[in-house]
Formats: sequence, C-alpha cells, structure tokens
Amino acid sequence: MATGIDYTYRYPFASYLGDVDSAPGLYLSTCSVRQQHPHFFCGRLREPKLVGDMLLALSDVVRTHYFLPRPANLDPVVTSSPEMLRFEGFSGCCGVYARVDLPAAAFDRDIQRSGTTNVDFNTAMRNSLARLRNSREASLSVGREGVELTHAGETVVEKKVKLPIRWLKGFSEVQAYQAGLQLRVEVPGAEARRFVRSLPTGVGPKNISYVVASGASLRLSQVSRPSAVPVQGMNRIRAIEPLLTTAKTLRIWSDDAGVSGWEVIFPTGRFFLLMSPELQRGFSGEGQVLAQLAAGNWQEALPYVQSNLAGQSQIDAAALASKVGLPEKEVAAALAVLGTRGLAGFDVATGKFFHRELPFELAQVEALQPRLKEARKLLAEKELKVLATPAERAWDVGVPGTSVEHHVRLRPTGDRCTCQWYSKHQGERGPCKHMLAARMFVERDDEDGEDKV
Repeated sequence: MATGIDYTYRYPFASYLGDVDSAPGLYLSTCSVRQQHPHFFCGRLREPKLVGDMLLALSDVVRTHYFLPRPANLDPVVTSSPEMLRFEGFSGCCGVYARVDLPAAAFDRDIQRSGTTNVDFNTAMRNSLARLRNSREASLSVGREGVELTHAGETVVEKKVKLPIRWLKGFSEVQAYQAGLQLRVEVPGAEARRFVRSLPTGVGPKNISYVVASGASLRLSQVSRPSAVPVQGMNRIRAIEPLLTTAKTLRIWSDDAGVSGWEVIFPTGRFFLLMSPELQRGFSGEGQVLAQLAAGNWQEALPYVQSNLAGQSQIDAAALASKVGLPEKEVAAALAVLGTRGLAGFDVATGKFFHRELPFELAQVEALQPRLKEARKLLAEKELKVLATPAERAWDVGVPGTSVEHHVRLRPTGDRCTCQWYSKHQGERGPCKHMLAARMFVERDDEDGEDKV
C-alpha cells in the first residue's frame, strides 16, 4: 500500500512577519484545494505572544517524530469559521495530534469567513512567531487578497511533497476517539506546570504510568486506580510545558483504551493535545471508524448532512436531525463518516463536530482501509452463515477463512472473533475483517427481512 500521495503545493509567497499598517503583521502563505489563495481571515491579534506561543507549540509537535528520527510533514491545516480559527496537525509518528482553537474574541477582525487550507510553517515563520510580543500590535492574515496562481508571471513558492495518507486516516481516527473521552482531572495552570516539570526526562518509563489526582495536585504513579489517566512517552506530554506559565487551567481527558487528551485553557483560546495509548502506536493505524463505515445506517443521511455543512464551528447533531427529518443516530453516523473524509472534526470540549475540508481532494476513504476492503471481499466471495441467534440483536456467524472457519460473536456489548488478529488486539484497534464482514452480512439480511437461521 502506498504511504503517500504525490501532491504539488504552490504558495504565492513565503510566510513572513512584515508591516501591516505600520505594525508587525503575520502573513501565512496558503495552498488551497483548487490552487487558489483565498483571503478568508484577517484580524489584529489581541494577545500576540499567546498566539505565537500556541502556534510554536503546535509547530514543535508537527516537526517531531517521538520515537524514530524521521522527517515530518511541516504544514499544519488551518480552518476558519465565523466563530473560530483552528490550526491542526500530527507529529511525524502520527501518535500525537495537536490543535489550537482561537475564538473570535482573540482578534479584532476585519475578515473572517469559512475556509480550510494548508499553511507554510517554515523556519522563517517560526522565527517570526517567536518575536511576537504583546507590547506591539500584530495582525494575522491567512492568504493574501487578490493573489492568483493562474496569472501569468506571478511569483510563487512551489514545492512537491509526499502528502501522507496517514494524515487523512489520522484525522478520521482522532475524531472517533475524542467522542469517547471522559474528563478525568482538572487543575489550575500553576499545578499543571509543577507536575509537567516534575516528569522524568526523555521518554520516561517503558511501562505505562498513570496520572492521578492527589488532593488538589497531580502525581505520577505506577499503579492504576479509578479515574487515573494512563500515559506512555513523557516527552509527548512536555509539548505543553511552554504554555503552562500563562495557562488558566489544564483539563485531562481519557478513555478505557488509554488515549489521553490534554486541554490547556487560556482566558482566550485553547491548546489541545491528543496522545495515542502507546509511544510507538500512531493514530493512522487504528480502526475505530471501521465499524461505522461498514454499517449502512449513514448512507441515507449522508447527502443531507453534507449539503448542510457551511463552515460551522459547532454542529448540533440533534438540531441537524430535526432539520433534515432523519433520526439523530443516523445523522451522527453520517457526521462520523464525513469525518473519515476530512469534512468534519470533533471537539471534545463542546461535544460537537465542526466543519473542515482538508486541502486535498479524496472523495472516498474506504480505499485507505484494507480491513474494510477485505471484509467486503469476504462478503462477496465467501459463504457466510448465521450459526445461532442467542438473543435479540445478537448473532453467532461463521466466516470462512483461508483454511478454517472463524466464529464471530456479534453482541450489543461488543463483538468477538476467533482469529489471530483479534486474539492479539482484543478489539483495542477496531474490528477485524471477519467481524466487519459478519456485521455487514447480518445487517444486510436484516434490512432485506430475510430469515438468517
């Protein structure tokens, strides 16, 4: 399977810090899907240093491979809506996702329209961000008004890169994981700073450690307890350390799979860091969205939901379901599927999706999911059969393998399979191909009204 897609980025100019109305202004050169350069955001920063610090922290994550010395993709994605400006990116290993959320209150805005693009975060840009100070006014502009790539003789900065497929897969997985996170700990910024500075240097212990609350403070433990947050790779947590000096609050989220989210809250704006359960485990290799893609309950709702995407910073599934006249569950499933195509992200702080279009054109994501492809192949070529129906919405299904028939147990509380892949991962990395095929088999027959026994 290919690890990247050839894509040519064209920038009309190099990102830089220059003069805007006699004050230093930050210009981000952009590359959009259609090779245009829309000027969809322009505003004066109310706290230039804070914005600079958050974007530098994001850039540090994107530039870092946390367990192997490999080059990373250096161009974060920026999404603008009338209420929010968001920057997103992944580490080189795809095991860390970072996002900067800047609300409208962070700017005195001249222009803020909906749009998504890729921005050039080069060395000059990092140096410019580091020089931002609250004592001097600064403006942030995404793109440049009136610059067109199609004009003859126009000077552009052009570079050809391998656009990593793992970024698209990573975006689809992190929105699925965030929907399942629970708030575990909330502490003031000063305590968060003390705790992060006390962490072991480097990667830290090889085994999983646990962040636990002890009164009003945090500490690291080797023993799990209720509401403890499992972590591995202390160097990943240290990405937020430079932000904690001025942070108001740190909130830590986690789920039963060991994914943790670190939300640094400022009076205006947030920095969010999502870490995979293990240091050498990237989000792009997960399979949390496979069950949703395999199910058919989103297909009717998908075109209605997609037609209602208009750059929203928050998408209320219940309100949207009422608007399109479909069940909320189907609308939520459609939003999750749109997330796999880069059209929607999820914000754990609000519990809602937001509209985003990634800056490259990929109409379908299923081709990037080998387990789903193999499941559809099994469904088309093999003779699957229901062995038993022990309860309502529960089936035992026989799925032919290479030399053995696998026994798949489908239950509302969780599916299981007798194959080696499931035995190794125990469902932590999504369903195996046999479980996907079995689920599609019984749901297809259920829709047809057939007797499956």
